[in-house]
Amino acid sequence: MTRLDTQKGQVLVMSALVMAFLFMPLSVFVIDTALVDSSYAQLGETLQASAEDGASSIDVAAYRSSNGQIVRLDPVQANAVADGSIHTAAVPGLHSWTVTVIGPRVTVTGTLSVQLMVLGTATLSESRSAIFAYGQ
Repeated sequence: MTRLDTQKGQVLVMSALVMAFLFMPLSVFVIDTALVDSSYAQLGETLQASAEDGASSIDVAAYRSSNGQIVRLDPVQANAVADGSIHTAAVPGLHSWTVTVIGPRVTVTGTLSVQLMVLGTATLSESRSAIFAYGQ
C-alpha cells in the first residue's frame, strides 16, 4: 500500500467542514432577512388598512343636517376606527402605534419588534396614510 492510499477522503472531510462553516451563517442571515422582510410587509399592510378604515369615517351629523350637501371626515370617529382596526389586527410584536388626523388625511404610524434567530431583536417603524375623498 502506498502513502497516497491512506490519505483518500481527507479532501471530502475538509470540504464538508468548510461548507458547514460557510453556509450556516449564510442560512441564518437569509432566514433573519426573510423574517424582517415579511414582518415589514405585514406592518405596512396593517397600517394601510387601518388608515383606510379611519379615512372612511364621515361626519354623520354634518351630512344629515346639511341634507347630504356637506361630506367631510369626522376626526374623532376616524381616530377611533383606525385605532380599533389596528387593535383588532393583533399583529404579533406590534407594541405601539399612533393615529393622526389632519384635515382629510389619516396617518397611522407603528413600531414592531421582530425576534431574530441569532442577532436578537429588530425594531421596525413605518407610517401609512389615507385621504378621505368623496365623489371623485
